[in-house]
Amino acid sequence: FRAICVVGGPGERLDAYTPPCGVCRQVMSEFCDAGQFKIILARSKTEYEIYTLEELLPQSFSMKQF
Repeated sequence: FRAICVVGGPGERLDAYTPPCGVCRQVMSEFCDAGQFKIILARSKTEYEIYTLEELLPQSFSMKQF
């Protein structure tokens, strides 16, 4: 995997960015290069932020340790 885009919000409102939960981040770190894998958090086509998995889950248990 290279990237994932996460879009969502309560009651179908996109008022804020919705990052993946901790469990999802950990699973991604076991299958992706945390320094290269991009997580795009979006509220619309023009409002988005891009992070690496490493930025959202520092010092994780990851595939690099094997």
